[in-house]
Amino acid sequence: MIALIRHARAIVAAILVFGQFSPAFVSPALGCACCTNEGQRNVATVALDSGKRQEIESLRFAEMATVFTGEGDVDGIEGIATPSPTYRLSAKWVDDRLVLSFRDGSGHTGTLSLARPGTMSVFEVDPRDHPDKGQGPRPYKERELSAAAAGSGVFAPGIGPRETLTLILQGSGNSCTSAIDFSHWTLVIQGLKANYTLFGNLVR
Repeated sequence: MIALIRHARAIVAAILVFGQFSPAFVSPALGCACCTNEGQRNVATVALDSGKRQEIESLRFAEMATVFTGEGDVDGIEGIATPSPTYRLSAKWVDDRLVLSFRDGSGHTGTLSLARPGTMSVFEVDPRDHPDKGQGPRPYKERELSAAAAGSGVFAPGIGPRETLTLILQGSGNSCTSAIDFSHWTLVIQGLKANYTLFGNLVR
């Protein structure tokens, strides 16, 4: 019996990814490791270890990015030389940087790049707007990665020593978090020279 318990614990430890358990490998015999609870909330800062890095690097960005303007106009955006409402987007990891390349309808281009940080912010909360289907509610989730902003092309005017770039991954799921939980992204740059937000979808 002791050997079986140790074996079960070893399986759980082996499937720990992205700060949580991977749902594809959790057996009912191990208990409801993926279940959530009403009112559940989790706010933390965790190390960006190899497992979490692998999950993040597996995410794929859809080809469209939108500039958030709210009730304003795109011409009021600070930090972009020729701001456009939308951009074509491509994203790839180059060494330890996520490089996001943008092109507007007029052919203006630029890049924003995020150095891979050592930590990641975690936010999860039960929105209490989904029915419980037997394993608890489906919490809303965010993962945030922040670093000093770097950019080129149309984004160069907004790059300075005090600008911060934050990538926010958004989605929902149970307590077994993995890359497939995340469906949207938001990119925020803030500082003395720039203050704008881009957003788009992730491809599952």
